[in-house]
Amino acid sequence: MVKSRIVLLVISLFSFWAWSCTPDDPSPKALVNVFLVDAPASWDSVIVELEGVELEIIAANRAGQLESIVIPYELADKKVDVSQLVAGVSLPIGRKEIALGTLTGIKLRLGTSHQLFQGEKGYSLPVPNQETEFPANISLELQAGISYDIYVDLDLERSIQVFKSSPLELSFQPQIAAFSTIDQGQIQGILSPTTLSPVIYAIQGSDSLSTQINGSGTFLFRLNPGTYTLFFDPKDERYAPTTRSGISVEKGKVTTLERITFSTN
Repeated sequence: MVKSRIVLLVISLFSFWAWSCTPDDPSPKALVNVFLVDAPASWDSVIVELEGVELEIIAANRAGQLESIVIPYELADKKVDVSQLVAGVSLPIGRKEIALGTLTGIKLRLGTSHQLFQGEKGYSLPVPNQETEFPANISLELQAGISYDIYVDLDLERSIQVFKSSPLELSFQPQIAAFSTIDQGQIQGILSPTTLSPVIYAIQGSDSLSTQINGSGTFLFRLNPGTYTLFFDPKDERYAPTTRSGISVEKGKVTTLERITFSTN
C-alpha cells in the first residue's frame, strides 16, 4: 500500500503541475523543481507529514536583498513514506518560476505528526520543541530559461535517535542536505542477494553518505565529482562486508558498477 501511494503521488503531482507563465510579468525567470529523496535508516517505514519547502534567494534585481519563496506540497494527503525514496526514486514536492538571482538556502517544511513502523507496529516520532522548519545550505546561480532540479535529502539514519529500546522510545530531529544535479554525477549498481537490507556508504575523506537497495537490489548515489570508496555493509552476520575503492564520479555522467555479491562467512 505504501509503494502504491508513492506511485500515485508522483503521477498526481506531475499531472497537476505545469509550467505556467505570468503574462503581466515579462521579466526573465528560471524554473525550480524541488524533489525529496532519502538517505535511509534500518527501519521498515518512516512516515513524515510534508508541508513543502521555503527557498532563500538573493534576487538579481533587488541589490542583495534576501527573499523567501514558499513552494507548498499541494496534495491533501501530506503523509509520505520517505523510506521508499531510494535507488533513484524521488518525490516531487513542487515547482515554481522564480526571478533570476542566487539560491542560497532551502528549508524543508514539515508538520508535527510523524511515525515509524517496524513490522506492523507503529511508533510516534516526536520532534523536539515541535520544530517544523529544517534548513540546508545550497549555492546556485539561476539563469533565464533554465529548469533546475533541486533535491532535498532527508538523512533518516542521522535524524532518528533511540532513547529507549524496550519499550521503543524515539526522537526525530530531521537532518537534511540540498543539492542540484547540474554539477553532480552518479554511481549506480546492483547488490546480491536481494533478500538482504544492506547499507551502502559512499566515502570521500572524512565525509560519507549512505543509501539502501530497492526490491531488485539496485542502489544509486548522486555525488559531487571526485573519487569515492564504497563500503557495503550486509547488516547480516551470515555475510561479509565488502569494499570498492577508487570509484570516479564525473559531472553529468553515470558510473555503473558490475553486480556485487556478498560472500558468506
